[in-house]
Amino acid sequence: MIDETLYDVGCVVLAALLIWFSLRATVVRLRRSRPQLIVGGPLVVGVGARMLAAAAVSLSGLGLTLRGGDEGTFLRGAREVAASPLDSGLWLPGESHRLHEIVFAIQIKLGDFPPAALRVVQIGIAMLGIVLVVAAIHDVAGPRAARLGAWALALEPAGIFFNSILHREPLLVLASGLVVFGGAKVWVGLELRGVLLLALGCAVALATRPYAGWFLITAALLLVLHAALRHRSSTARALPLAYVVGIVCVAATPAVLQLTSEDNLEQNLQQSQDANTDPNSSRGSANSNNLSLERVDFSTRSALVENLPARVRDVVLRPYPWQVQNTSQRLGAIGTLVVLATLCLLVRYARRTRGRALALTAPFVYPGVFLLIAYALSVGNAGTGFRYRTHLVLLGLATLVVLREHALRDAASTVATRRRGATAGDPTRLRIEFLDR
Repeated sequence: MIDETLYDVGCVVLAALLIWFSLRATVVRLRRSRPQLIVGGPLVVGVGARMLAAAAVSLSGLGLTLRGGDEGTFLRGAREVAASPLDSGLWLPGESHRLHEIVFAIQIKLGDFPPAALRVVQIGIAMLGIVLVVAAIHDVAGPRAARLGAWALALEPAGIFFNSILHREPLLVLASGLVVFGGAKVWVGLELRGVLLLALGCAVALATRPYAGWFLITAALLLVLHAALRHRSSTARALPLAYVVGIVCVAATPAVLQLTSEDNLEQNLQQSQDANTDPNSSRGSANSNNLSLERVDFSTRSALVENLPARVRDVVLRPYPWQVQNTSQRLGAIGTLVVLATLCLLVRYARRTRGRALALTAPFVYPGVFLLIAYALSVGNAGTGFRYRTHLVLLGLATLVVLREHALRDAASTVATRRRGATAGDPTRLRIEFLDR
């Protein structure tokens, strides 16, 4: 028993060292071209808070209640993959095993990592995604906004909890980070490296949560097209990129129409919606504890358009702040308060940027909007929606700090212009009087 405990502790320490050196190497690499990107403090606090939260939840005995039952399913799948030969098809993401299970399987195969060590690696994966988001903030708004964004994302309550879960979420945070970081490169300078990072982020999402991956691909295509049109007069790469994206969109149109046909919507989307909103299903206890949402009709294109706004509202606002009957709901209500505060500030700073909000924040807005649609279509209970919402809050906070930075710059520029006008008034009048003489 003592030997097993010592081995588990050793695995946790090894995992902690692994993620720390990986994060440090990433920051060092980013700072070569961004010397003012200073995120050491937020990084240490963010990792520490997540490790403490993971330990506290596990020791409190609330792990199964708060984290749900999917962790056990994913660990069983990971052990099945780990027990298979390396040339087995199980090591490739597919219908039976997604990327997150394969990531767990690698750690189990190489080091027989216990769940505590797996959680530490999950924290590292999520924090890597957050670092990439912070670097994107730096690229579009400068070092001051990046520092504020780093602290905001490090201390965001839902992220502190869900970044250590043995689920898909940390890999989706990494996917969002890659998409946002690549999108910032494309948006600012139409860099081809940005397109590759966009593709990598979409691939990670597709291998982890396929429907979210397809929506991220759509967001990436529209972002590249918008960036190409934006830079069409300044670089020779703009028009070829725009044509390529346009051809891809035209080629994908028949598939999109087929996927949104009435038969497909009824067989796939509507059946999923019915199962997820049914409190008497096999996951009934989780649904009941986490506020099952009302069933909506997604069986036709017109019904989808009509009912999607209600599900968007559910993802963003449920559980409501007054729904605090159990621990899961109280945790969700804290997240809802963060969302409401973020939305109020977003509206405030969007108004101050005088209609330039999308031009300033497109690398964050495109992925955020399309992930919101993806999760609104799939969510069936507020507990799952709260987990999904962490990805939207990540991008929402990034958008907020970028808008705030530009709003402050606009205000400072206005004050400076007025001061220059006031000080320049007297010399002008003196010069005119001298010439008149």
